Amino acid sequence: MTETTGTTGTTGTKVIYLDGCATTRVDDEVLDAMLPFLREEYGNPASPHVLGKRARRAVDGAAESVARLIGADPGDVVFTSGATESNNIALLGAFGHDERAPVNAFFCPIDHKSSLAVGQALAARGVGARTMRVRPSGQVDLDDLAARLDLHTRLATAAWVNSEIGVVQPVAAMAGLCHAVGALLHADAAQAAGRIPIAVREAGADTLALSAHKIHGPKGVGALYVRPEVRHRLRPVTYGGGQHALRSGTVPTHLVVGMGKACELAAARLDAEWRRVRELRATALDVLAAGVPGLRVNGDPDASVPHVLNVVLPGVRGESLVSSLRTVAVSTGSACNSGSQEPSYVLTAIGVPAEDANCSVRICLDPAMSFADLVLGVELLVERARALAGVAVATRGRA
Repeated sequence: MTETTGTTGTTGTKVIYLDGCATTRVDDEVLDAMLPFLREEYGNPASPHVLGKRARRAVDGAAESVARLIGADPGDVVFTSGATESNNIALLGAFGHDERAPVNAFFCPIDHKSSLAVGQALAARGVGARTMRVRPSGQVDLDDLAARLDLHTRLATAAWVNSEIGVVQPVAAMAGLCHAVGALLHADAAQAAGRIPIAVREAGADTLALSAHKIHGPKGVGALYVRPEVRHRLRPVTYGGGQHALRSGTVPTHLVVGMGKACELAAARLDAEWRRVRELRATALDVLAAGVPGLRVNGDPDASVPHVLNVVLPGVRGESLVSSLRTVAVSTGSACNSGSQEPSYVLTAIGVPAEDANCSVRICLDPAMSFADLVLGVELLVERARALAGVAVATRGRA
């Protein structure tokens, strides 16, 4: 397993990386698998000549690896530029441009913006974009969803694992409710693949989004699983390339090969990494609790993956802490929302007060990191948090 604790930049200073939900380092084995397709094997997989055929075999092999990771068939896999594009194809592709309410769709309010923004776009067209109710754990309220789904519902969508609090959604139960009214269920598995076992056909999800760079693959490539029985219900959102009915454009062989290798490695390491990351999480919590009075964990650990730890550091604004750390990389939440000055919409949606949400940080654990580096990184975070809390108290005292 490639150690991915941190990186040494141009300044020579090592940064301890605790933001694996945003992206991950490309595994050495993944890079080695990609390089030939940037040098010798540079054929277009759509070309009929010998280089094209070799590229096509490599792409087909990668599709097999992706399919094995999620419990699907290779023919069900469509390669995309990432989970954002996959979400857009699945969600926009389920509707015609002329459709209006009462046709509707359900969106989970704590999902990634690549899903929520599609809901806004559909609402602007006149489609009924409805918001699911979530419990304080972050899990979808199934009773409420069942009561509100109707025969006009085209689909519902939720992230299998939430990127800020790590909550795991009851995908199989949601799929059953959707299918009962003839609706589709789309699952964004960008944070789930490689972290929990996925058997997509057994779970009943009709479409599923994946992104390679979340599992030590390259950026710029992902996949969309489409259950073959519902493929006819989706329309493409790009036209002209002809390479695939749902996603036109030249297939980037080197990226696809990298994703395939990343999925292969993730499948082989899944059980061992789960056990290790549970130990890492326990260690991180011990260090945090010892150094931060009043520390609180956001969300329900029993309903979440151990890779994601979201905590309230009382009296410390999360954004100030993140921006002031020089040798530790941590975040306040999803990278897509990092420029916002508002409290996390994920945390406020599960009932976290705005003040606590503003004082929260997200630590994403990589099972390949050493315990020594984890402890050092968390200790540095705690040290800086305590310093900022002291400044805040002093400032209030002078007011």
